[in-house]
Amino acid sequence: MNRSLAVADCETDPFRIGRVPKPFAWGYYNGETYREFWGDTSKFIRFLKKQAVICYAHNGGKFDWHFVLDEFAPYSDIMIINGRIARCYIGMAECRDSYNIIPVPLSTYKKDEIDYRIMEPEEREKPENRVKISAYLKSDCVYLYELVAGFAERYGVQLTQAGAAMNQWKKVSKADVPDSGKKFYQDFSPYYYGGRVQCFKSGIIEKNFAVYDINSAYPFAMLQKHPYSTDYMHVMGYAKNADFYKVRCVSHGAFPFRGMGDPGKAAGLWFPHDSERREYTVTGWEYQAAKDTDTISRPQVVESYLFQNRIDFADYINRFYELRLKAKAEGNEAESLFAKLLMNSLYGKFAANPENYRNYMVVPMDVIGGLEAAGWAFAGEIGPWGLAEAPLYSFQERYYNVATGASITGFVRAMLWRAVCASRGVLYCDTDSIAVIKRGKAITLKDDLGAWKHEGDFDRAGIAGKKLYIFRGVPDAKGKREYKTASKGARLTHSQLWTVARGGNVLFQSDVPTFSVTSAPVFTDRRIKKTA
Repeated sequence: MNRSLAVADCETDPFRIGRVPKPFAWGYYNGETYREFWGDTSKFIRFLKKQAVICYAHNGGKFDWHFVLDEFAPYSDIMIINGRIARCYIGMAECRDSYNIIPVPLSTYKKDEIDYRIMEPEEREKPENRVKISAYLKSDCVYLYELVAGFAERYGVQLTQAGAAMNQWKKVSKADVPDSGKKFYQDFSPYYYGGRVQCFKSGIIEKNFAVYDINSAYPFAMLQKHPYSTDYMHVMGYAKNADFYKVRCVSHGAFPFRGMGDPGKAAGLWFPHDSERREYTVTGWEYQAAKDTDTISRPQVVESYLFQNRIDFADYINRFYELRLKAKAEGNEAESLFAKLLMNSLYGKFAANPENYRNYMVVPMDVIGGLEAAGWAFAGEIGPWGLAEAPLYSFQERYYNVATGASITGFVRAMLWRAVCASRGVLYCDTDSIAVIKRGKAITLKDDLGAWKHEGDFDRAGIAGKKLYIFRGVPDAKGKREYKTASKGARLTHSQLWTVARGGNVLFQSDVPTFSVTSAPVFTDRRIKKTA
């Protein structure tokens, strides 16, 4: 069906601990006409069912569409990505989550401000408040439409940002897209890791330090040559300039390792710095960085892999980097955002594992018993429906080249490690940034792609764990301080972050419920304590 684009958004009761919000107003915009539905959600649904459109809601897969689960079309397919409803159907409308193509808050682009207290039931019907809420709802719809329609006009109607990036790379590079197969993925996925996040110091630190970031770390990595073919030479022992090494050694913080960390801690990705000899699977970038920084000892290379063909993504990266610079100069916020997202989302597509995905279908609960005979399995309840799942068909499976993704991420970890080793008084690092008392020569400050930039100066740190910290900025000429904070999975105040960093614990009670595909909304209620 040839569908036009539209967007929807809802306003709900303000968030409050223990209260699952309910929508009281819906907005709909198709680029020409704006419609508002105040009160009963059924008014909006009756209208939407008749629209042959692709209707986006931002974060809809984790919020908006969960309020209308009972309106899903029976026996229709539903796409779920990382627990998020990516696509579903209500009548003639195909409903999507725009977060899958624009994975940033709407405020990154444009968002008006409002006092959410006027959305309380006793306040929102007041004429003056209703006018404000209606204007706010409309502006959200208009801004979202500008984004999704602008993205679709330039890059096509896509389900995910990574898929859009892959399509653009194919157009720019004219290269044959790899299809490596399951066995290749199993062989080289042990070399694929995420970013390096590490606390080198913890607690309250009363020292002057600075934070530096790599300018577009992964796009810069993609300017280098990386393994691309599925043909490679396997050498038992050491081979010079190999793409990957399996090595036994004592690592002094140089190499990533999946397995048990400190006693009592769960298994996961960490960077051993002790006297134990382990077997590591690392990229050539990391092996060379470890040798250059003298941060491994007693190395024995067990295996080396040298790929026949390597590729860089310079044409693709330079194209979108220049587009972003031009858009910034022109004040085109949307185009600048699109270019940034496309530069950063391609590498992950190469490492995608189709075994993590399923086909899903919405079915009436009374047919659950017959699913197995039809090749489907019961995956849980979604609203009043049953959720049926089945493995992907063979033609849906696509293994690109995990070796390419592994090499790109390894390059960034190696670059970060060189900066760590060259600097004095390293406090913390996270993927492409580092907090240090004195930067080393490896941290060169320029505006170029891949150079380091100075993010800020600070005079006090509270480090409690990975992605759990507070940095206090030095006061400016007017005595004002800026703070850099992180508290992944919880919204903590500055006071709470200092408390946790000192070794105390705080109770975090979320006022925002977590919406799950197969369970009722739940509120997070947990103790946050120091883990570093």
